[in-house]
Order: sequence, then structure tokens, then C-alpha cells
Amino acid sequence: MSDRIVSVKITMEEGNLILTALAECPFKTVFELIGKLNQQAHHQFAEATDKTAQKPFMFTEQELLLTIKALGKLPYEHVHQLLDKLNTEMEHQHRTHNDKAGSVSHSYADR
Repeated sequence: MSDRIVSVKITMEEGNLILTALAECPFKTVFELIGKLNQQAHHQFAEATDKTAQKPFMFTEQELLLTIKALGKLPYEHVHQLLDKLNTEMEHQHRTHNDKAGSVSHSYADR
């Protein structure tokens, strides 16, 4: 898997849920991603008056895969909508890229 960038629009609440999930993972595997997401959140929401607005966050494919796996370990009723959203966005962007470069199929999270 390459380090292509995936843009996902998330709310502050969804971002907090992602951080909660990542905090349950081994620190050495997530500390850079947590820092990156905190920095993006600071820039996206620092002056925002509407904290429910969706803002674009950038992930590498590997980071998004790690995020999806971390969310998959939390109670389903708390994360199922966000997991569907992230999976759909990753699959859409992956398909769009593959339409340009040839087709390869990947499954990113157990559903």
C-alpha cells in the first residue's frame, strides 16, 4: 500500500472519537498520528463557531487503515456510522485512483 493521501471530512465529535480509539492502541504505533490529527484539528476548528461542521482531515492510506482498525475495537453502537463513513471514503478514493492506474481490490476493515 502506498502513502497516498486520503481526505476525509469529519466533525469535531468524530475527531474526538478517533482520538479515543487511537488512545487505546500501543503508543509507539499511534503517537505520530495523534499529533498530526491534533494539529489538523487545531487549524480546522480553532476559529470555527460551528463545532458540528465537517472539516477535511488528511490521512495517508496507512494512517486511515490504522484509524479504522482502532475504531473497530470500540463498541459498535458508538462507531458504526463513522466506520462506514471512513470505509466508504477510503474505498471511493481508492477506486478513483485505480480507475486512473488499473484496478486492484482491497478490504480495509472487517464489517
